[in-house]
This record gives sequence, C-alpha cells and structure tokens, in this order.
Amino acid sequence: MPPNIVFIQADQLAARAVRCYGGAVDSTPTLDRLAREGRRFDRCYTTWPLCLPNRATMMTGRSPGVHGQIGGQTKLLADNPSYAHVLRRAGYRIGGFGKFHREGTSSAHPRVLDDLGFDEFAIVEDDKRGPYLDWIRREHPDYYELALGRLGKCKGHLTPEQETLRERARQRVFRPLFQQMQYVHMFPSPFPAELHDTTWITDLGLRFIDDHRREHPDRPFFCQVSYVDPHDPYDPPTPYDTLYRPDDMPEPLPAEWIEQGPSCLADFNALNCKVIREQNPAIFRRAAALYHGSIRFMDDQIARLIACLNERGLAGNTVVVFTTDHGDMMGDHGCMAKGFVHYDGSIRSPLIAWGADVTGGPTDRLTCALDFFPTFCDLAGVDRDTLPPLEGRSFAGVLAGRPAGDDTWPEIAVQSNGVQSIVTDDGWRLTRYLQHNQGQMFDLSRDPDEQRNRYDDPDAADKKLELLERLVAVSMRPYNLPGYRNLARRPIDYLSPR
Repeated sequence: MPPNIVFIQADQLAARAVRCYGGAVDSTPTLDRLAREGRRFDRCYTTWPLCLPNRATMMTGRSPGVHGQIGGQTKLLADNPSYAHVLRRAGYRIGGFGKFHREGTSSAHPRVLDDLGFDEFAIVEDDKRGPYLDWIRREHPDYYELALGRLGKCKGHLTPEQETLRERARQRVFRPLFQQMQYVHMFPSPFPAELHDTTWITDLGLRFIDDHRREHPDRPFFCQVSYVDPHDPYDPPTPYDTLYRPDDMPEPLPAEWIEQGPSCLADFNALNCKVIREQNPAIFRRAAALYHGSIRFMDDQIARLIACLNERGLAGNTVVVFTTDHGDMMGDHGCMAKGFVHYDGSIRSPLIAWGADVTGGPTDRLTCALDFFPTFCDLAGVDRDTLPPLEGRSFAGVLAGRPAGDDTWPEIAVQSNGVQSIVTDDGWRLTRYLQHNQGQMFDLSRDPDEQRNRYDDPDAADKKLELLERLVAVSMRPYNLPGYRNLARRPIDYLSPR
C-alpha cells in the first residue's frame, strides 16, 4: 500500500526562526528532532510571500499568475485540480483541518473543501469564524463571548446579537490587553491552551487518523493539518506566553537599505517595526518572545501528531512533511510580517520530511512551493503521464536518497505586488521593485544576512546582467505549460465525479 501522508503547515514561520536552521531561540524541539531523523531542506522558498497566493500554489502546483490568486481578497476557484483531487482518485482518503485561506478574510468564509478534493474538512481562518467558533459556542459556551471578541472587523458577517457580544468582550478584555502591550498585534491569549484553535486543529487531525484506521484500514490517507500559528497577532496561551524572556530575544538584522537603498523600502508600512523599535525597543522584544511562544505551542501539538503515528504503528508507512506558507521578518531589516520585501526572513520557508523511507540529513536542493503537488503524487505512486500540467519538480527522489537529476531548479521565482525576484542555485538573489525602478542583489553564499546590496556595484555588473536576463526567462516559465481548464483532451478528468 502507498504510504500515508501527513502534511503539516505553519503560518508565517521563517526558516531562520527554527532552531535547526540556525535560529537562536530553542522553540522547536519536535521539528529539530524530525530534521535530525529525516530530511531538512535548507533552500525552500515561497512563490509569493502572502498567505493566499502561496497556499494556492502549493494546492495547484501552478504559479499565482496561472491560478489567479494574486492578492489578499481573491478566491481560489476549483477549475484547476488540486493534489487532493489526484490523490483521492489514486485511492487516498483526504482530510484537511485548519487554515486553507481559500479566499480573503473580508469574505464570508467557505465551509467546504469537497470541490477541491477533500473528503473530510474543517476550515479555520485568521479571525476564527466558522467551525471553530461554532465548537466554542456548542461545547464551551462560557468562552463564546470571548471568542467573538477575538474577531476583527466582521461587518455583515455577524448577527446584531453577536456584534453586541463582540463589542462587549473587546471593551472588557481585548482593548485593555492592547493598551497593556502597547501594540495591537500581540497579547497573551485569554483562552486556555486546550481551547485554543491550535489544539482544536490538532485534535481534528488525530481523530481523522483514528477514524481512518478503524473504518478504512485498506486505504492510505492524506491528512493536512494547517495551523494559524504563529501568524500575528502573536497570542500564545498560558504557559507559552511567558516561556521566553523578551530580554533573551536576538537582535534583528540591521536595516542596511536605509544607507544603501533601495529607498522604496521606506514605503513598506505593513507592520513596519522601525518606528516601534525607535519609540520603545521593549515592544519589539516582547513581540519576538510571544512569537516564539506561539511557535513552541505549535511544536508541542506537532509532537502529539508524531506520538499518534508511533503509538498506532503508522510511522513506518507514513511520510510527514512540514512547511509554511511564508516567513515573518520579525524586525530584520527594520520590517515585520511579510509581503512587499523579499528578504530571507520573508521568503525562505522551513521544509522538513520524516517517516517512511525518508533518508536523513540536510540538502541544499533549491525547492519552492510549486514542488509539493508533484512530490505528493510521486510518493503515492501516481503515473506522471496522467497528471494535470504542473510547473513544480518533485523532491520525492531526494527524500529517498536518490540524486535529484532533472528534478532540480537552476533558479526559482518569487513575486508579490510590483516586486519580482530570482533566487539561483549558485546562491544569488536579485529583486526588482518594478514600480520604483529600483533593485537589490545579494550574494547569499557570502552574505547570508543580506547586508551588502550589490545591485549598483560596478564589480558585479556582469552578474547583474546575467540575473536580469534569467529573471525575464523565469517570469515567463509559467506560461510554457497549458492551463488544465484549456486542455482539449485530458488523460484523467480529475474534476468530474469519480
């Protein structure tokens, strides 16, 4: 029987924040152990450092310009097959629990994933509306008002009664917390850990695995566990909110662009922490401590999933893949969060694989979000000739210890609104800020902290020209494959009922 696959996603976790990737804070003991026993990819990158576009890229194996999810308020349509479609037709039972971010948070959240190929699912988005909120109301009504207070602006999506309860909780609990912390994007969670959505998402994954063993013992399963943590607001529950001392947090990397350029980075105001640090550096250190508290909370929940696989005797025939949608600048280069900038903290993601037949050790194989779809299909033994058109390149051979061969990237593309980057296999990043006609170029092998911008360095002019030409070529690469919706003939119609 093909191996089971457990796909674990974090949200907004930079590779550089994970201890086994050189992180300075010991907040990932479970991930570090999986990396020691399995395979750690040191050069995995997002295709678009924003939740919606990159999650859709992982789901469809196509670039944002093809699947159409290019901003925070678009929607992923089910006219391109997902890996769930393909794996389900290959005999897998598919479960998905947690954040999928199929459309923007200002929309009424979809409650279904069956049109994307999932058999069982429960969706939890940033503001926690939907099944999680329903569960709190049903099973823990004493916390329902508090859960409503946790919601952001939900005009048009709450009843008048819910709006009244929400506003009362915000006045009573959350606004005092914001004032105490001096920053609305961080606060200790007023929920106990057992009622936090991170625990609830884990519980659903564990239940799916146990139900599958009992009801479908002759079929493999694919279980996607997708956490909202450690995405801001950084709000770990007790005891994780005090697990790390603000004074022990590492100093962020200097904002070299202030002197070297490009000047357009001054326009990056989404959660920009330069002002925060100048006004009160303690605010930044507190945010970092809470961020790592959220990471450790998630890491402990991942430990529960691994323990389940071991205790049920499933680890020998299960591959666990862990990654995230994008990183978090966490003060590096004067910035917080993600999106506009393409520094390492924003675009490089942890990727760790562990379990059945996964060989151990790190690899510097250049990898990106496009590669998950073909990898899952290879692990499942799906004939590549039957797959929909995919841009990605499978890393299943690397997991098995085989040479990468043709399944390697010479370069990968990263983009976001008005910004295009190329990251190369020989260790360079070139970025063009198109609306400002400015750029960056770093030799990552010699300057991993990205402190020397060589974009206008005369001694690097030849390299710059080479990378600009490669950037043009890689930007056109998604359009060398036909779209699934436009195929005249399909080996398998993955979108039709089975």
